[in-house]
Amino acid sequence: MKIVFSLLIAAFSLNAATITLDEILQRVKDEHPLSKSIKSLKEAHSSQNRASELNEPLEFSAGGAYAKPDADKAGYEYSVGLAQNIMHPDAKKGAAHSVKYQNESEILELQNDLFVLRQEVKLLYHVNCLNQKNTLQYRDSFLAFEKFYEKKKRAYEHGEISKKDLLALQIELDRIQAEYKLYENEVNISRDNLESKALLPSLREDELFCKDIVPITKELQFDYEGETLLEQSIDKKILTYQSDFERYNVSFDSFTLGAAYENELDTDRFVFSLSMPLNFTNSFNEDNRAAAMHKKSALMHEKEGVRLQKSSYAEALKKELLQNYENITAYQAMVQKYENELMPLVKSAYELGEDSVIEYLLSQRELTSLKKELIEHYKKYYETLFKLYSILQTKEEL
Repeated sequence: MKIVFSLLIAAFSLNAATITLDEILQRVKDEHPLSKSIKSLKEAHSSQNRASELNEPLEFSAGGAYAKPDADKAGYEYSVGLAQNIMHPDAKKGAAHSVKYQNESEILELQNDLFVLRQEVKLLYHVNCLNQKNTLQYRDSFLAFEKFYEKKKRAYEHGEISKKDLLALQIELDRIQAEYKLYENEVNISRDNLESKALLPSLREDELFCKDIVPITKELQFDYEGETLLEQSIDKKILTYQSDFERYNVSFDSFTLGAAYENELDTDRFVFSLSMPLNFTNSFNEDNRAAAMHKKSALMHEKEGVRLQKSSYAEALKKELLQNYENITAYQAMVQKYENELMPLVKSAYELGEDSVIEYLLSQRELTSLKKELIEHYKKYYETLFKLYSILQTKEEL
């Protein structure tokens, strides 16, 4: 048994390189597909924004024909020309701004997704570190119990304890070893979850630093300024529809200037032309203006809903966080008293023959259970904390 368990202990003493949470988050920023997508999309939008500010290209036209106006005269005729469509300055400005704000809104939504992803990575980092701590604690308990069992085994050989007591201790030792394996699997699973969320297979090569986890505090001061990325995205959409309104709030959208040369059999002709849409002939612009304003109004209501939901959810999470903190402090006190005061008395009573081996084992299990519950309360605390960061998006986190 000692040989088997020594192999398990060796897994914690490998001389692997360590990686901090900040280093993981930097890798996510540099290597995650979502981050790369945002960078590429910014480049694409930059080109699209420049294109939206340009005039349409010149239009070239050419034509030819064979003409025979009378019996004595026949030949070829041709024409060439250039035309340029010119948008109304206000319509052009509105259209360009609409494209720009829509692109910015799309980027902000993706940045919000990346921000939430970062919080999920932070949580999984903390969960893995807590699982490692739990496993190491259980390993220490196992080693202490294994030492105790060897002592009682020698006592049995000298006829000092019964076969029944020795079997009970041996069964408990086997149970602890099996449970330790389950805890070790939890470490591996939580590590796999972290790598899967961060999409960084190279993490497997490093051990987590785990000395940089967020300390537990009763009250957190949030440096909260301005709007969240999601709210900013809605603002950009509102500006998009405001720009669409301005785009269609003109007497005409564009006009086309043209110049052409026509060579006919008996005439050379230079032609200049001007054409523009007569918007007053139908309600096209009016309907587009109305649609833009209604969509803008809908988004303003949506933003107000997002703001109210954020505020109420954040308050609920703050209360939950305080409850998590109180649970942690309560369980810490119980574990400390149980481990430092009660267990020495229970062990002494068993050694003196005042308590049975079953009473001793039950007390040992209760202490182990309290330590595990304490770790679970830590996990709930961090789960609530990073949800709160996702909601509020504080200045430090951004």
